[in-house]
Amino acid sequence: MRRERGEGAVDRSATETEAIARVLERGLAEAQRLSGLPVAFAGLVKPDQQEFSIVVLRGVDTDSLANLQVQVGEGLGGMALALQRPASVISYPEARGITRAYEHAVAPERLQSILSVPLAVPGRGPVAVLYLAERDQVGIGERIQTQLRPLTQRLAFDLQVATDVERRFAALRRDLTQVSMAERGDLRGDLVALMDATADPRTRRGLEELLGKIAPPAASAEVLVASPLTKRETEVLAEAEHGASNLQIALALGVTESTVKSYMKSAMAKLGAENRIKATRIARELGYLG
Repeated sequence: MRRERGEGAVDRSATETEAIARVLERGLAEAQRLSGLPVAFAGLVKPDQQEFSIVVLRGVDTDSLANLQVQVGEGLGGMALALQRPASVISYPEARGITRAYEHAVAPERLQSILSVPLAVPGRGPVAVLYLAERDQVGIGERIQTQLRPLTQRLAFDLQVATDVERRFAALRRDLTQVSMAERGDLRGDLVALMDATADPRTRRGLEELLGKIAPPAASAEVLVASPLTKRETEVLAEAEHGASNLQIALALGVTESTVKSYMKSAMAKLGAENRIKATRIARELGYLG
């Protein structure tokens, strides 16, 4: 079985991987508390969705699982990734229906009952796979999965935000003089929306640092003369004008539903509209929608 040992084995920057690992560490601790299960570990899914590597571990006795590279469809976690839904076994050594590719890594930990959960926001592939395990045979059924669902949904979102924040940092490493003020306005709107939505304190601090590097959109005549709306706000209103729901808009623009709500709220405030219907009508009348 291959192990990931070299730098860049996961197709992410080092800072992006570190940021995601921090969020995973917090999420694993909370998952252990909610479930009462003593062992937890998690892996980062590569962008091609074909494999992931275990990078965060809690409650383990050995390093046998560290950096283990799991292929889609292989083992319990690989099956959960392939199906994009949780998978569990009561007795891993005796379980049928999964491949035995990683038994050499699981056996030293003496794990019996295991739950594997892919973490993904709607409309996007999983960014990570979370495991919870017990060294005795216990039922890891719907009750525990239901208890964990709010956490795993929030954790999936925070992981996606952490990824987006680190990529924003990378974008800002280029000369800001080459970024138009309109682009800065859109970027600032994106970051404010993400900061409103994320629960992870370190991610919020990163967002605040990013905002400090970007001039407010009010400093730009390019943004304000023609329209008070940023490009993203305009896109959200344009989609809403055609009757699209927040979820449909999120999927169309490649953002989260919470981000769409934040853009809509901001656009409504700028236009003095009390609801989305009035906001789209005002924007259309004023020529902001083209």
